[in-house]
Amino acid sequence: MTRRFRWTRPAPGGTVTVTRVAGDHELADGDPQRRYTLSVPAPSDATVHASDCDTAWEDGTLWVTAPDGAGLARVRLRNDDATVAFRLPGPTFDDALTAAIDGDEAAAHDLLAGADSPVALALACGPFLDVEGFVALVDTLATASEGASDDLHATRYDLVRIAATTGAGPPVGTADEFEALVEGLDGVDAVGDVDVLDALADTTFVAHDTPAETKRFLADLGYELPLLAERGDGRFLAHYLAQVARTAGVRDAKQAAARRGANTDHADFADAKAAAERADYWDRGAAWRDAVLPAAGESLPTFAYVLANALYWTGEVGRSDSRADELLHEGAAAAARTIDLEWVAGHADYERARAAAHRHRSKRNHALALEHFETARGVAESHSFLDPWEPTYSHAVVRSNMLSTTGDHERAVEVLDDALADLREQGVPDDRFAEMRDHLEGQRHERRAIVADDDGDRLAHLEAALDHYEAVGFERSVARIEAKLDDAEAAGEDTGGESREGGARPQPVLRPDPDAGPSLDDIPTLHDSLTETDPGAVGSADPGVLPDEREDALADDPGVPGRDSEPRYR
Repeated sequence: MTRRFRWTRPAPGGTVTVTRVAGDHELADGDPQRRYTLSVPAPSDATVHASDCDTAWEDGTLWVTAPDGAGLARVRLRNDDATVAFRLPGPTFDDALTAAIDGDEAAAHDLLAGADSPVALALACGPFLDVEGFVALVDTLATASEGASDDLHATRYDLVRIAATTGAGPPVGTADEFEALVEGLDGVDAVGDVDVLDALADTTFVAHDTPAETKRFLADLGYELPLLAERGDGRFLAHYLAQVARTAGVRDAKQAAARRGANTDHADFADAKAAAERADYWDRGAAWRDAVLPAAGESLPTFAYVLANALYWTGEVGRSDSRADELLHEGAAAAARTIDLEWVAGHADYERARAAAHRHRSKRNHALALEHFETARGVAESHSFLDPWEPTYSHAVVRSNMLSTTGDHERAVEVLDDALADLREQGVPDDRFAEMRDHLEGQRHERRAIVADDDGDRLAHLEAALDHYEAVGFERSVARIEAKLDDAEAAGEDTGGESREGGARPQPVLRPDPDAGPSLDDIPTLHDSLTETDPGAVGSADPGVLPDEREDALADDPGVPGRDSEPRYR
């Protein structure tokens, strides 16, 4: 079963039950309808506002009729100062939705064409779908449109959190439903990895202001905190202690760890601490987490030191697209500041700002991404042990892309030039500077190609951009430029122009070995979320590039939202 014919929604004074009324009216030739009943608490006090549908009261029940062509009709119920809204599909929309759930990409395109965004569309349809149907819809939307794929990839953890904490999206009221949604989205190739523990951490960070709220949320779903703490590599205990530290304080986090430690076997503190201090980069977070429970029996400063390291190093290697890393870094900073451990506090503030910036960058919320990169740069400039070049570079990439999205390619090029000058002055290590330079120069030439008046200049800039992207190993950028070159070459052949083999090229660079550039092994040195951490990643795999700058892409792809999209899900 993928469709729901009855669903409920919290409302002022109680719960509203929505029921789809089946009958011959759904099949009427030339004038099909969809009819719904809404059982409304205290109907005499309710005020109804409807769009694209007709409403009528009958014996305390609200009847809603959505005619053909209504799309997603809207009904708002107002009682006193509270309002709750319902979206109800009309016949044409309903048929397209059914087809999209069954994998019909043409139907998915029709749905996207009439929607504000893929995310808004999926969430609006969620209440009358079960989890399986919701996942199937997301799968078809993401497969049908590259823009929708990028948008749904960027907001996949938001989809889970919103479904679990609001009336939007599919019903998620139990741990089984929560995990079914996570596992379903994780199985959609075009959306990317989704992890249960990271999804819970994301919800904790956004939706809960106290540890009690987190515990109540978990209990309502049917989770037991001790069992969650034992799952996987034990990250969720770190997530929970980060929540306690940042909202209630380190003393409360110590008490929570002590309660947990009293019921579990763990290593001797001295041995655990020594192992953590010896651990290499990738294992450091897990090693410090192993020392947290033993440290709960030590002094408060000792516990704060261990907790700060455990949370910081767990977040440092997290590479999650959820807010789990931000939660960990905020908790690490709170723990570190109780003992004036400024190295950890400064690094945690810096990484939290960068993690938030990259999250907004992937959603094309350019202004918010720039704000967080500026915060990261400010943190770096205020500490001698931090360097400002990574946020300087990232800020320039996002700022340039934002300007290009609005058509201001000349100013976008100026931003790239200014960034290169700043990076030269900041003393970036040679290897890292070479990678930054190739990326920025590649983007510079790509933008110059857009505004070039002459076909020869356009080809030359595209060839130069290709060289730079290949040098840094950005495969999606290489594929995009090759497609542009193919288009330009085809246009040249149609007009009798020269092929790219015969065109002039500005300052060509030598192409290094194809394997050169950022790799997983480079991450401890580069440590920038702009670096692709998964060779098979989807979404914006190449850092900071526009989804597609081919002239017809944005207009033809209804799945591509506008600049600073989805403010409701930031």
